[in-house]
Amino acid sequence: MAKQVSIDVVIPSFRLEEKYLLPILQLKRPESAIIRFYLVADNPALVPAEAIKSLVDNEHVFLTVNSRNLGAALTRNKGIEMGQGDWILFLDDDIVCNADLLETYVHAIEQYPEEIGFIGLVNLPKPGKSFSHAILANGSMDTFTLAAKYDSAAWGATANLMISRKAVGDVRFSERYPKFGGGEDVDFFINIRERNGYRNYKTLPAAAVAHPWWDNENANFKRFFRYGVGNSFLPQLNPKYAYRDLLDGPETLFMAVLATIVLSVINIHWLAPMLTLIGGILLIEIIAIIVQALKRKVKPSLATFRYMVQLRFVYESGILWGNLTRFRLAGISQRFNFDGSFPKKGKIFETNTYKTIKWILYPVLVFFIVKRFM
Repeated sequence: MAKQVSIDVVIPSFRLEEKYLLPILQLKRPESAIIRFYLVADNPALVPAEAIKSLVDNEHVFLTVNSRNLGAALTRNKGIEMGQGDWILFLDDDIVCNADLLETYVHAIEQYPEEIGFIGLVNLPKPGKSFSHAILANGSMDTFTLAAKYDSAAWGATANLMISRKAVGDVRFSERYPKFGGGEDVDFFINIRERNGYRNYKTLPAAAVAHPWWDNENANFKRFFRYGVGNSFLPQLNPKYAYRDLLDGPETLFMAVLATIVLSVINIHWLAPMLTLIGGILLIEIIAIIVQALKRKVKPSLATFRYMVQLRFVYESGILWGNLTRFRLAGISQRFNFDGSFPKKGKIFETNTYKTIKWILYPVLVFFIVKRFM
């Protein structure tokens, strides 16, 4: 008789919202599988609702409340350690699952038992506001839809991803990343991938969940700044995937501001041309982002373009801030290959429309400043 499939569903949560968690905990469980839910609340002040506590039987549904806020990485590690199932399914605490989600994953295990893991699909609602349109247009949430575009990928979103415990081994989410999240998920999955001969995770679009927009689609840039700060650790902790690139917008402005301060101290007459340079850098960045957006056939909208510019600057400023606060100047201009590939030998810079536009316009800017002030 074939061994029953056993899956530990790990759900880290800060809110324990009934409207999302109750349907997840009550998902249909395939008869051919042993399903256990491990709900880990990372908020010591929480008082679980009676409806949630009524489902906790410490046999199929387990609940633990952290005595202190541990952050995203350690909370997921705690969930991993709580179970012993052959497979671990990570789900976010604010998703709506297809009714057959667990059946789909069990069927995938039975069909492809040697895979190291399966990346499910995370669908966002159709955008209703310009900020959400900008998030989709600039590719911020492309990780959510990897399963709809590729047969496999090097990592996926912890909102909906199942992984083999055997493949995981002793790999855990790193404590070196910020507690508020960012980068630790990429680090975790690429390290497991490396441990298993660099095999990608199989995508599983049929295993679908829906994820709501954050903050009712109102503009909120904190999340994307935090992503930037967290992702600034990736090249440092995983140098084999790191490479050098041309300076991005915030890095260029940072260098320009430093140069302005130094040159103005030496001679105040440098102030006017350097301030012109800073203004020109901002203008060129905006033009390059908008041109790239038009090439991607983003529906023209002043509000969407404005948010796209802001999102890019906020995210890249998070990366710069993360490096500067660690006094890691070597992180400036360092990038990370999120597709899990290694940098090509002999190739210094990656090119795209955004960069091409910038480095055509920068010489024009310098020429203008020289003619105007020199």
